[in-house]
Amino acid sequence: MKKKIIVGVIIVALVGIIAGIQISAKNKKEITNVKSTKVEMGDVKMYLSTTATIESKNKKNYIASSTAKISSVKVKVGDKVKKGDTLLTYDTSDLSNQVSSAQIGYENALSQKKDAVDKNSDADVTAGTQAGAQTNASTSSAASQNSLSDEKIKQLNYAIETAKITLDSAKTKLAQNSSIISDIDGVATAVNVVNGQTGSQDTALVVQDISDLKAVVKVGKYDAAKVALGQDATIMNNGKSYKAKVSKIYPTATVNTTATGGDTNLTVELDVLEVAPQLKVNFDSDVDILLNQALGVVKVPAQAILTNKDGTTYLFAVRGGKAVKQIVKLGVQSDAFMEIVSGVKVGNSVILNPGSTVTDGIMVKESVVTGGK
Repeated sequence: MKKKIIVGVIIVALVGIIAGIQISAKNKKEITNVKSTKVEMGDVKMYLSTTATIESKNKKNYIASSTAKISSVKVKVGDKVKKGDTLLTYDTSDLSNQVSSAQIGYENALSQKKDAVDKNSDADVTAGTQAGAQTNASTSSAASQNSLSDEKIKQLNYAIETAKITLDSAKTKLAQNSSIISDIDGVATAVNVVNGQTGSQDTALVVQDISDLKAVVKVGKYDAAKVALGQDATIMNNGKSYKAKVSKIYPTATVNTTATGGDTNLTVELDVLEVAPQLKVNFDSDVDILLNQALGVVKVPAQAILTNKDGTTYLFAVRGGKAVKQIVKLGVQSDAFMEIVSGVKVGNSVILNPGSTVTDGIMVKESVVTGGK
């Protein structure tokens, strides 16, 4: 009998040990490993990251004359140009001859009127003398026929005006087709004509100030509503960054149509605020436009935030070894961090990238991540 009792006790003990092991294993399985980080104070900056084309803020395109022959092209691509420098000259021999011919025509018109007026004055003097000596009808008739009529004066004046217009036109044509002068300081970035060429429908010369640059960005309708004049920006190129600022927002969007469809964009210009030797005209560069920011605020990493179907946002805080679902109100949001207006406090521990296994109230084991990464 005593032997049976001992065997029974041993069996009960084994059952207890096995049950304890099973319970322990079950509890161990219920503990979920999570990565967490601390809620902290800091800055949250919201950027629009996009691509911009670098352009000169001061650019001049010059069209060659369609009639005059180019005598000499004075610059080549890469040459520095000062305002007032001659970029090219024309063969003006024909135009100079036209000015000379028009000048002669104008002087002849003036001479013809002078001769007519002088003859009329002489006739008036003769008529007056003869009228004093005799008053017969034939003498008076001859004097009146020599008198210069108003109609004749109009004709002479019209001839002078016409000759003057012709002369002015010839001079203007000569001035406009004698040379092309640079309006700005800069660099010749395109030369599309050669000596001896006559006429061109394309741009002959381009001068740009490559020391004063801007970045041109195309933004979609959703991002366009966030961009404002004066916003700070950063332009990145070849590992270097340059300060910039939104300086111009076009009043209307443009539609770009392609064979596969089209899109509508708004053009935004940014002034480059510092010397940027790495930036080259017509190259693309990465741009970050600072749309909004909150400085010295409570923040958490963006990967801690989840969204309910009703649009409310929440996260899982860790309290007493458990995951606790916590509704939070957000402020400024960036790709990396979210401003927390309410819901958690600095120093609270929050779970990063909570998957479907993380639910309200489960036991968790933290692996703390510094900086939320």
